[in-house]
Amino acid sequence: MHYIDSKGKYFTKKLLIEANNAAIREDRNRQLNEEYLDRLTDENVYPILLSFDEHNRGEIRVQILFDEKKGTMGFLDLTKNRYNLLPAAIVKEDGTVELESKESINARRLYPEGREYIEKVSRTIIRDNSFRTKILSAYDNQCAMCEKDDISILVAAHIYPAHLCADDTVNNGICLCKIHDKLYEDGNIYVKSNGEIFIVDRKTRIDFGNIRLPKNKSDYPSPERLSQRLELSMKRGD
Repeated sequence: MHYIDSKGKYFTKKLLIEANNAAIREDRNRQLNEEYLDRLTDENVYPILLSFDEHNRGEIRVQILFDEKKGTMGFLDLTKNRYNLLPAAIVKEDGTVELESKESINARRLYPEGREYIEKVSRTIIRDNSFRTKILSAYDNQCAMCEKDDISILVAAHIYPAHLCADDTVNNGICLCKIHDKLYEDGNIYVKSNGEIFIVDRKTRIDFGNIRLPKNKSDYPSPERLSQRLELSMKRGD
């Protein structure tokens, strides 16, 4: 039990299944395999190794340890409210760990046990219209990962998130169709600093091995920004 985040948060099997069911109902990006969770041991607890504030939008992504010996871990998205209601372990001076009682855990429930609810997080995206114009122009109104050139489905995607760097230069953007933008945002595909496309989900198929670069070299995506995005995605477990 020494693998716990700074707040000592952990899941019981029951709480983990409830949180995963909520992630499925709320259509969150990171969900866990339901059959795998059903096979978990009821007596064990499953500590949170790391937690990430997802774009400061009221959502938390947690990394959960399932089996310390095998190094089995998983990622799950949940609201900050649900995260805050999770039990916390206390490490005593002698190194032993004290878990919360079932009564203490149930006392914080928003609803009686077995009652399901849905939490929706408001997501407001503020974009600079000139950024889209610059990016689409640089990529000649065509997705950098396929041949799609319908402007209505093209997205000016930030490489390194704008809320982390406020960089709206053309070098921090890439033109993608909505399909590849979703795959890129969800971490199913990466772009390395040299422009090579790395596919995480084997079911995903992309005809290009590298992104198609703009005609003008001055508009090329920044290798530094690509590296930063890759590092950020790896930290999140994408």
